Amino acid sequence: MRPNTEDFLVSLSIELSRLYGFARQMNELDFAVSLSGEFRGMQDAGWLTPITARQVFEEIKAYEGRSQPYTLPEWRIVLLLYCQLAEAGGVYESLKNILGIISALPYNSWPFQGLVRTRQIDDRIIAPNANATFKDLAQKAKHIGMAKLSDLLAITFDDEIRNGIAHADYVIWTDGSLRLSKRNGGLPKLLKFEEVADAVAAGVGFYEILQLHNSVATRSFNPAKEIVGKLSEFPPMKHTVFADPEKKIFSIKSSSSGVGTTPEYLRQVEINTRLGGRILTVFPRSSTQADESIIREIEAIGYEPNIVPLDVAAYKRLTSEIDALSLRDDRNKNDNSEGTLLLSPFGYCSVASMSQFDLVFPNPMIEFEPQEAHEPSAPVE
Repeated sequence: MRPNTEDFLVSLSIELSRLYGFARQMNELDFAVSLSGEFRGMQDAGWLTPITARQVFEEIKAYEGRSQPYTLPEWRIVLLLYCQLAEAGGVYESLKNILGIISALPYNSWPFQGLVRTRQIDDRIIAPNANATFKDLAQKAKHIGMAKLSDLLAITFDDEIRNGIAHADYVIWTDGSLRLSKRNGGLPKLLKFEEVADAVAAGVGFYEILQLHNSVATRSFNPAKEIVGKLSEFPPMKHTVFADPEKKIFSIKSSSSGVGTTPEYLRQVEINTRLGGRILTVFPRSSTQADESIIREIEAIGYEPNIVPLDVAAYKRLTSEIDALSLRDDRNKNDNSEGTLLLSPFGYCSVASMSQFDLVFPNPMIEFEPQEAHEPSAPVE
């Protein structure tokens, strides 16, 4: 695994942890139900395609652990498995729904259905391929202000490799290269096996990181947790969320006879509304250059917050509202009142430096350390 692939996976893990932490704070019930990925209430477990994705992941990991060169058939199998993992849209439904939480979208059991096309000639349903799925995920991440995550999702799977393998538009050559001929148009492309191995490692690593986040989050509901909030489009009420990984049980049950709220729930609704569909909003004061500097630094590390400039009077009114409604981020006891005011899903805080800004993010869910993968060589004939 080359350093650029390692950097990609470490950065991806950091961004996903931040997304998951923010989404959980905003709507823990929709967050919980999103973790399983594909879910169709009318189907039993034998119809859930994440089962196949898990098997594909384990099969491709077995090839990655090999020390001897791949044979030509083994190279072909690895690349076909890579394509299958890229197309595992049922798995990536979890990520689509979690991204939707930031935009206040209710949980959707068919989150990619908007990408489905119907052919006019025969009304045939055309499901989205991996290219469309990941483009959609990247656009959604960009929309909520996570520009770095968007860039990472856009390159998770190499669509030229996926397309070439899926359409038998390739040649695996004995000089150590994958040749994408693009017989129907476009410039041919030659990739060294090392480059192909990096692409496979990035895609497989993404799947693993996503599953680790879902697994860790799921296990956090053991023991059971009682939550008051909205589940999908239903009104707010009390629910109990419970996970038992050993018995493979995950349940969300309503434990209330009717609609109900708490001060904590209403506070979070107020914060979510003020965020306006992004993970961050910044309130620069018109007379303070330091605020503009903080905004530029936030954008430089990959975030695009809502920016709401305020004059002195508006700024004073807002800070009064924050105190009256108890909307401050209570995680940071050393809030710098002279710093730049910003809002995250945890509430309002003021930061005077990027080290203070780092405290705005939720704690990482996992510490991902990429493992050294075998570097496959030219196929043995």
